[in-house]
Amino acid sequence: MTDPTIKGIRMNAYQDLTIPGLALLALLALLVLVLLLALGAWLYRLWMSRRKRRIPRHWPIHARELLSEEELRVWRWLNTTFEGYHIMIKTPVTRFTKPNPTESGLFWYELLKGIYCTFTVCNEIGQVLGCVDVPRTFGASRKVRLLKENLLAQCGIGYTVVSPTLLPEPDAILQEFLGDEAARIRSAKREEAVVRMAKANLQQTLVVQRGRRKIKEPSMFGPETSSMPSHWNDSFLIQDNTRPAELR
Repeated sequence: MTDPTIKGIRMNAYQDLTIPGLALLALLALLVLVLLLALGAWLYRLWMSRRKRRIPRHWPIHARELLSEEELRVWRWLNTTFEGYHIMIKTPVTRFTKPNPTESGLFWYELLKGIYCTFTVCNEIGQVLGCVDVPRTFGASRKVRLLKENLLAQCGIGYTVVSPTLLPEPDAILQEFLGDEAARIRSAKREEAVVRMAKANLQQTLVVQRGRRKIKEPSMFGPETSSMPSHWNDSFLIQDNTRPAELR
């Protein structure tokens, strides 16, 4: 038989070891539960991200106008003013600029990717000559406009803001974007207008002279007279005062 004293010592030792063990077991179970929840959340995010990348059968997107009414008015005016040039619509500034081969240049170039101008004027070889912005009620801030103005001026590209309700003089924007080329364009337009007017005057003069010539020139056959008799006697009709010939 076991001594009661030894049996009591064993029971006390068992109780002393059981309480910390249960606490450790509960802590481990809690850690496992937290890890399972974190794993489940990660798997759910992964599933959702893959689901979002899947191309939809029916796109939740519809077409819209490229220009507003105010922008369309300015675009038509630019096409008339810059005749022979190309007017690009809402082109990002990163399409016609590039960064310097330095870390800071690449950093600032990345920040410019969301900035564009309403219209970009370029020549026949694709060289950008100037940019035009049309202000909107909830448009770009003054800070962004100053940024574009300083950036484009540094790149040798003109920049201006045009209001659709107060269009500037064509010669002013031509001079700002084209410089000396603007004088040549104005001279060519004046010469073209003079030639067009001269052609119109010449055509009008020819029409008047032809009309006068038709009035003055007599007919080749003179007045409409005829020597033929107006009344023909029918020789097949027997007149009343004639007598029939005698047969012999």
